[in-house]
Amino acid sequence: MNKIKAAVVAAAALAGVGLGAAPASAGDIGVPGHCSDRQFGGTYLCGGAYGDGVTYFGFRDGTSEIFVIGTDHAVWTRWTTNISGKLSSWTSLGGSFPSKVEITRQTLGGAFTITARGDDNRLWSRDRDQNGKWNGWHN
Repeated sequence: MNKIKAAVVAAAALAGVGLGAAPASAGDIGVPGHCSDRQFGGTYLCGGAYGDGVTYFGFRDGTSEIFVIGTDHAVWTRWTTNISGKLSSWTSLGGSFPSKVEITRQTLGGAFTITARGDDNRLWSRDRDQNGKWNGWHN
């Protein structure tokens, strides 16, 4: 009986050491971390208020665009330049955000709005027109 009890205590101690030594993953609730997207690459913030860290927009022609909060807390975007999947360079849309980017409005013509909560706790948005031009941040 004592041997069984000792084995259980030893297993619990080892499990505790293993759990205590493991770093928190980005998927842990409330714990921001760094992630990367398989298709688009790059390093961005995820976990906690960032959720999975990515927001995708799919265009009617089959191309897509990703929005993330970079490790500098700015919004970054990258898109496929054609349906074969060739990627643009990463482009900063600026700002400083402790939360995930969301698509909050879209039109059939390909115009849409992204929104994120800023460091000042206000919602900030940027609009993209159907020709790919972005306006400045507004709240």
